[in-house]
This record gives sequence, structure tokens and C-alpha cells, in this order.
Amino acid sequence: MEMTILFVGFAILLVLGAPITFAMAIPATIAFMVSPDLPSTAICQKLFAACDSFSLMAMPFFMLAGGMMNEIGITKRIVDFANSLVGHIRGGLAHTTSLAGMIMAGISGSANADAAALGGLLLSPLIEDGYDEGFACGLVSTCGVLGVVIPPSILMVVYSGVSNVSISKLFMAGIIPGIMCGVFYMIYAYIYARVKKMPRRKFMGWGYVWSMFKQAIGALIMPIIIIGSILGGICTATESGMLAVVYGLLYGIITHQLDYKKLKRCTIAAARATAMSMSMIAMACVFSYIMTRMNFPEIVTAFMTNNFNSKYGTIFAIIVILIIMGMFVDSNAAMLMMVPIFAPICQVYGLDTIHFSMIILLSMINGGLTPPVGLVLYIVASIKNIPLKKACTAVWAFVGINVFVLVLVVFFPSIVTFIPNTLLG
Repeated sequence: MEMTILFVGFAILLVLGAPITFAMAIPATIAFMVSPDLPSTAICQKLFAACDSFSLMAMPFFMLAGGMMNEIGITKRIVDFANSLVGHIRGGLAHTTSLAGMIMAGISGSANADAAALGGLLLSPLIEDGYDEGFACGLVSTCGVLGVVIPPSILMVVYSGVSNVSISKLFMAGIIPGIMCGVFYMIYAYIYARVKKMPRRKFMGWGYVWSMFKQAIGALIMPIIIIGSILGGICTATESGMLAVVYGLLYGIITHQLDYKKLKRCTIAAARATAMSMSMIAMACVFSYIMTRMNFPEIVTAFMTNNFNSKYGTIFAIIVILIIMGMFVDSNAAMLMMVPIFAPICQVYGLDTIHFSMIILLSMINGGLTPPVGLVLYIVASIKNIPLKKACTAVWAFVGINVFVLVLVVFFPSIVTFIPNTLLG
């Protein structure tokens, strides 16, 4: 009965448009009230335990660091630098968008923020350059979600907080698949440009590249600080977030581009985003606790191992479930709900923890792109009032690329385990 209340209540509230936190909280509270097997004191204990995590402290720091860099206006310098490197290749502006997306992902870690910044700067030029509105919207949106894979990823921070997987190893594991996604976007853009017979631009020379690099060096240093400090054993991922905030603050003050109003604005934005995420994490922990008490993970594990005769069959079943769920539920909430269910399956098949974690994370990145939720896609489309039908049609090619990279990761675990195992042991 408790499971019926939990899932039926969640589905009804979701359909009615209730915020995801309340869609989990209300049925969970009712389940506690009607079940004699669920102690009421556990609600407070689980709410506190979910938030009492050193790893989750990294979330506000990375959000604030990325917000400060966006307020400083560093996005344009990154775009100019990327354009100087790859703008002369056929489909140059699309390549610029992909490369800028990869660099931005290493600064912010927030898909929504990256997509909004890139869209405001590149959407109009892409359309004016001859790219279809749908293609331009799909490309910018997909480059925005690279922030979920390339460190510092907020979704990785959340995953680490609820699963006790090393956040440092997750950060390192995301580097190669994130770059692979970006490179495949560029290959697709090149093919698109050739089919459309788009002209090539003249290479401006290495002197111009150097001058653009010097302008963007302030932003390029931040990912080096984050990744370098972790790899060097100088600090943890959470402490690297603090270093990123200090660097962003000093850079803004020294360049006279960060004043009190901008700092206040990005601090409030980071605090609000953190509060929303933490409330969702806390309620998801209560939700998961009920499922665990009702032995739901064991039921799912037994069902999948009995009906799927191979490790890969089970993995792909999980991927399909997560991709479909991501179409209707926020990626954070979907991950928080499903990780406790699927974690025992990882142990049954003896999967590497980092490999399995990255499969789940890569399965979730399309949630911001695929309708009906597709928040990242909607944000970008709203910038230039692009019809959603065009955007939704064009984005599926990029979703296919993400799924292709995910399939490669499933069959070749070293794509995600090589860097963390080599550098962190």
C-alpha cells in the first residue's frame, strides 16, 4: 500500500504541475502517516542526513564561481577565442559554439546557465549565418548540457552526495566523454555545413589566436585551478570550489568588472539554486528511504536479473528507463529517486562504481533537451522565440550523438575509468 501511495501520488502531482519537491514530499508524508512500519521520527532524521554532506557543500561554491564569471562577461571572450581557433573550418560558427560550450562547462557546471549565456551570444549569429533555427537552437542547447558531464558538474556533486562515490573521481571520469560529445557535435556540424554548402571563413593567423587567448586567459585558468588542485592532491573537490570562488572574486576586482551589485546578484542566484536543489535532495532521501524499507530495490533487482539474462541487457534496460524518465521528470529528481533502486544491480554484476555512475549520469543529460520537460531547450528557444516544433525536431540528432557516446562508454569502460584510475588510483 505504501508503494502505491508513493508512486500514484507522485504521478498525479506531477501531472497536475506541482513542483517536484512537493510531488515527492506529499505522498511520502502520507505514506509515513498510514504505515505502522515507518517511524515518523525518520522523516526529520533523513531530511537532516541528506543535507549533512561535505560533498554537497561544493554545489553553492561552483554555482557562485560560475555566476561571477558570467557576470564579468567572460562568455564573449571565450567565444572569441574559440572562434579564432576553429572559425575558419567549414561550419565554423557551429564549431565555435561546440568548443565554447566545452570551455564554459569547465567553469560553471550548470547546464541552464551555460545554455542561456551561449544562446544570448551565439543564437542570432548562427541564424544570420544561414543555420536553420531548429539546428541552431538544438546545437546551443546540447552544448549547454555538456556542463552535466565536464567537471565541475553540479549533477555529479549531487550524485556524490547521495551515493558516497568519490566526487574527485567522478569529475575526472567526465572529461573524456564530455570532450567526445563536443567533438561529435563538431563532426555533425561539419557534415551539416557541407550539405548546406556553407562557405569557409579565412583563418586570421596564429597572432590573432594568441591575442584572443590572452583576452580569455582569465576564464581558462579557472578549470585549471579546479582540476589541477584535485589532481595535485592540494585539496578536495569541495575545497577546489572555494578556490574557484576566491579566484573569480579576485579576477573580477582586479579587472574592475565585478562590483557590489553584480556580486550580490550572483550570490542570491547561487543561494536560490542551492536551496531548490537541497530541498529536492532532502525529500528524495525520504522518498528513497520508504522504497528501501519496502524492499523495492531488491524487488527491482530480482525482476531485472531474472528477465534480462546478461549484464548488458540489464544496463540498456536501465538506460532506457532513465532516458524515458528524464523526459518527464527533472534530471536531479530522477537520478535521486532511481540511484538507490539501481545501485544493488551494480553490485550483482560486479560493475565498476565509477563506470556505473557515469552510465547513469550520461543517461540523464538528455533530460534537459527532450520534451515535454526539456528545460534547457525551452530556455534557448525563448531567447529568439524559436518555434518549439522546430527546436524539438532538430534536437533529436544531438540526442542521438549523446546516446552514441553513452553506448561507447557502456562497451568501453576505460573511456571513463582511465583518468581517475591512472591519476587518483
